[in-house]
Amino acid sequence: MARIRVSQAGIVGVAAVWLLSITVAVSAQAVKNPEAAKLKNPIKSTPESIADGQKLYQKYCKFCHGDDAKGNGPLAPKDTHPPDLTDATWDHGSTDGEIFTNIKEGIGPKFDMKPMKAKMMDPDVWNVVIYLRSLGPKGR
Repeated sequence: MARIRVSQAGIVGVAAVWLLSITVAVSAQAVKNPEAAKLKNPIKSTPESIADGQKLYQKYCKFCHGDDAKGNGPLAPKDTHPPDLTDATWDHGSTDGEIFTNIKEGIGPKFDMKPMKAKMMDPDVWNVVIYLRSLGPKGR
């Protein structure tokens, strides 16, 4: 019978790599951006800004998030679960600034939520934030 020798340093090395990979995986989930949380929406919520945001949502967002923003869009990437944007739970931040940043920059690490910065100007993204606010629970 063959014996396998494993050095203590080898075990420590494997454990360190394992711990690092777990730490990276956990920290990549639902990371909130404190700088984004400080951003304030420069656009006032009006019937016009809500309508503008709705048009942009229909053009860029409904395919993954659904017509009703419930996360049931027909073109969401396989095995992804776009969030319900009308509920009170926002895993990637719920301030206007965090929502703005998530739309503009996308959500990593795999970026199933693609960045929209090449498709929408900042005022457009802010209008989408206003539109989403009009759909969900108040006080969020």
